[in-house]
Amino acid sequence: MSVAFNGMENQVVTFRAETGEAGDVVAMEYNDQVKTASEGTAPVGILLNKRCNYGAVQIKGFVQVAYSGATPPSLGWNSFVADGKGGMRLAASGETGRPCLVVNLNSYSKMMGLFL
Repeated sequence: MSVAFNGMENQVVTFRAETGEAGDVVAMEYNDQVKTASEGTAPVGILLNKRCNYGAVQIKGFVQVAYSGATPPSLGWNSFVADGKGGMRLAASGETGRPCLVVNLNSYSKMMGLFL
């Protein structure tokens, strides 16, 4: 038997999205519209693909995302904000982050698998 997380309660919705690329962490910009998340912003989700000015954004379920910061996340529950480079970092004191369950870490590639 092997471990598999993909597809577990994934929720993908369509937003207007004038900026961003597939794989970017996104945040709200205007009504019904997301953008690549700025440094310190609580993420809405991950932009899966973009066509014209619309994007499919995964807001729930398992994703692989880059992490940054001086302190790496730990396995288990962590609170994250966008790092401004398309990934996420641990929320600092005073920042409103999004709680996510980290289930795997790759310190070499600085990627993590988590549930939004």
